[in-house]
Amino acid sequence: MQDRISESGDSNSLEYDEVLEKIGYGKTQWILLLVSGLLTISSVAAQQSLGIIVIASQCEFHTTEAEKGLMMAASVAGICISNYIWGYISDVIGRRTVLLWGAFISSALLIILMFVTSVWLFNIINFLCGISLGAVSAGLYPYLSEFNIPRHRAVTINYSTMFVSVTAIYVPATAWAILSSDWSIHVVGEFVFRPWRLIMLASLLPGLIGGIILIYYPESPKLLLSQNRESQALSAVDWISKFNRGLSVTHVLKNNEFSLKPEIQAGENVLANQKGCGMVTNIARATIPLFHKPHGFNFILCNVAVLCLFFSSNGMQFWFPEIVNRSSSAENTNSTVCQILEGSYGKQAQNVALNSTAVCSDEISTRTYIDNMIVGASFLLGFAIQGAILNPLGRKNVLFAALVFSILSGVLLHIVSNSTVVLILFCLYILLPGLSISIMIGAIVDLMPTHLRGKATSLVMSLGRFGIIASANLIGITLLPFCNSTIALFTIVLIVCLIIVYRLPIRNS
Repeated sequence: MQDRISESGDSNSLEYDEVLEKIGYGKTQWILLLVSGLLTISSVAAQQSLGIIVIASQCEFHTTEAEKGLMMAASVAGICISNYIWGYISDVIGRRTVLLWGAFISSALLIILMFVTSVWLFNIINFLCGISLGAVSAGLYPYLSEFNIPRHRAVTINYSTMFVSVTAIYVPATAWAILSSDWSIHVVGEFVFRPWRLIMLASLLPGLIGGIILIYYPESPKLLLSQNRESQALSAVDWISKFNRGLSVTHVLKNNEFSLKPEIQAGENVLANQKGCGMVTNIARATIPLFHKPHGFNFILCNVAVLCLFFSSNGMQFWFPEIVNRSSSAENTNSTVCQILEGSYGKQAQNVALNSTAVCSDEISTRTYIDNMIVGASFLLGFAIQGAILNPLGRKNVLFAALVFSILSGVLLHIVSNSTVVLILFCLYILLPGLSISIMIGAIVDLMPTHLRGKATSLVMSLGRFGIIASANLIGITLLPFCNSTIALFTIVLIVCLIIVYRLPIRNS
């Protein structure tokens, strides 16, 4: 390393990653990984819990299948629209600031959402909640990755994303506990507080705890260096050193006069012009470098690939509780999942035609909770296995294999009738593309320079969530009457993703 320093012409000027490696991995990184997990749980739970809420509230809100799709997509739409703008702001005012605002505002909105009685007002507030959650999504991965040296980043992001699987267990488990008792509290007028409203409280608590812990952390030193704020970056590095090792960074390096090499300068400040048109112009100008050489074409392919992964995995996962709940009431379980769903749809239409005063049922079967928890446990196991094999087998190889097996699962869902095998296939169909998202995010972080990472990851996540909006609403309209065609379409989308991944220059190491 001394040779490298002398060649640079300044023996006291060190790369941030060199200093971070000398400090070593410690409490800073472990606790930040936990914080990122708590923020992830709240962010994802606020979205995934709608799969259960739409069932539990359908009699109170009198919702159709299409309206259920809108309820599930409202929060995602807010994230999709705001995510990139938050990414730009996180590159300007700081990842930590954006994360804190996002965590606390979304918690406040979820509390308000507990007392809403109109489905349309519910969707509007949920949309605003999604906008605040977009801040969490935009700042989280860049902030987390910049507290880790390059060789740890892919695995760290993988384990951070693993909390998505914890959420997939947390949501049905807490919903099961909350909805297991049937009670109601008459508050005022026609408003009755029922148990399903407490699911929002369960969703916000992890993020609130994570936000409180994050208050004690400094801003990303790497971002501060990209903004030419070296003194603050040195203070942040010193904080990391003292927290990890109980020693100042000068003691660790045995150098009292070292300095940090600057990063590539950040782009134009979007807040320099508060007028709407000026702000839009600044954001557009800052976006252009994402599509320039040498990474422009590959960045476009990454966006398409992530959109396909979100479309296939998250869209289907949102509707999985409804699918299981309908399947659990089927009289003949020795049928394919589509035969069961089409039979359920036909029976429902017949009941409506014969009896317009039929009693609404918002009952959720025990199997719905259990099967969703099994999917969550599968995610957890999958992330653990993926984290262990990423470096030995290579990221691109793991990604390619995951997509091949998910496509095969989609094909088999058309013909398999055994209920246990169908559950396994659904797990793989949702699980494998979902696992692949973290690998794609890691590839994008490697592809882009520091001052563009916030914008790059937030833009790709925004477009990915557009895939969720499209798939959630598409399933609401087509799954029950055209089940086989819907699953076939999702499988074709995965095939497109496979072709793109084959083309992308994703590093295996």
